[in-house]
Amino acid sequence: MIKITKQAAKHFLLRRLIYPELQQANFNELLQCLEAIQLDPVNTVERNHHLVAGLRLPAFTPFDLNNTLTNGKAFEYFAQAACILPMNDYPLFADIRRQIRLRAQDELNRYSSTATEILSKLAKDGPLPSNAFTSENKVRAGWDTTEEKTKESSHVLALLFQTGQIQVVGREGATRFFARTEDAIPLSVQQQEYEQSSEERSHALLKKYARAYRIFSADDARYGWQYKSTAASRRKIHQEFLANNTFTEVSIEGVKRSYAILTEDLPELVKCQSLETPEGIHFISPLDSLLWYRERLVDLYDFHYRWEIYTPKQKRMYGAYVMPILEDGNLIGRMDPLFDRGNGMLDVQLLSFESNVFWSNNRKTRIIEALHSFAKQLGADDVKLPETISIKL
Repeated sequence: MIKITKQAAKHFLLRRLIYPELQQANFNELLQCLEAIQLDPVNTVERNHHLVAGLRLPAFTPFDLNNTLTNGKAFEYFAQAACILPMNDYPLFADIRRQIRLRAQDELNRYSSTATEILSKLAKDGPLPSNAFTSENKVRAGWDTTEEKTKESSHVLALLFQTGQIQVVGREGATRFFARTEDAIPLSVQQQEYEQSSEERSHALLKKYARAYRIFSADDARYGWQYKSTAASRRKIHQEFLANNTFTEVSIEGVKRSYAILTEDLPELVKCQSLETPEGIHFISPLDSLLWYRERLVDLYDFHYRWEIYTPKQKRMYGAYVMPILEDGNLIGRMDPLFDRGNGMLDVQLLSFESNVFWSNNRKTRIIEALHSFAKQLGADDVKLPETISIKL
């Protein structure tokens, strides 16, 4: 076990996940570094995956992400949730694909004719956009609760993707392009899953999770990115990895929860205990990996965050697309932005700061400069600020 301060833990986390020391030359290198980038179609400001990349790669464009998919350098699947992942990790998810296929087999059988039609069309024509498959028939699937609102073709595309029979090989806006797995995943990569045991894949996936989080806890329900794992199984494998020295337990000053890191990260973590506070103001997208484990935000930053996009409007505290504000290594507040594309305006509908934050002229200047920089990256011409600034009591 190693004992560290909160400040050292935050420095280490930010150096690995956010700050310039780890900025990579291109999107492919960034993806390898972050291990996974969560995908989300909500475009209130910009899509989450584009915001995550743009924060770390100032010259990033959506074309860079699409190019990584079309060139076979990445694939999409479920890790933290729906994510884009480095292609070399494809074999690690073989058991998850297999388990989902077993659970979905009856549903696949029910729509076998549509599935056959989709696969045949992809075999004949190659990669096609999702809107190349249309169906008048509606089914109950996805977010549907009582009414049948989902097109049968959309439902079957999702089933084929989840069970590993087709892959996303490109993105243009909200449109995904699909191809058969045998045409999209290099044969050498496909063969690797037969060269590993299920246990080896599970252990490799856990280490990938650890690299993505850097500081993690077995309390996390998504621990190890295993499919439908139990709390007992998570604790068991965690103890095994501590015992074999793959992980090292971390005791953080003032934090009751037990954390761990990869043992190979120990030298850098120790180094972070003597580093100065990193400087800079950043706006963190709702599904950024820094925010994945909400309890870690509370433990390290004393910051309570909730994405309110699916909260009824009348019950929201901050706003639909509320983004945490990171200033000099600390989470100091939130903003609720809206990109008014028609008028080229980044409309900041709310700025709210924690109770220990003083709204000084210097801080105001820095925040405004950071907002204009953020707006420019989005393609906005100007920034509209809220009339009032709120401070939590």
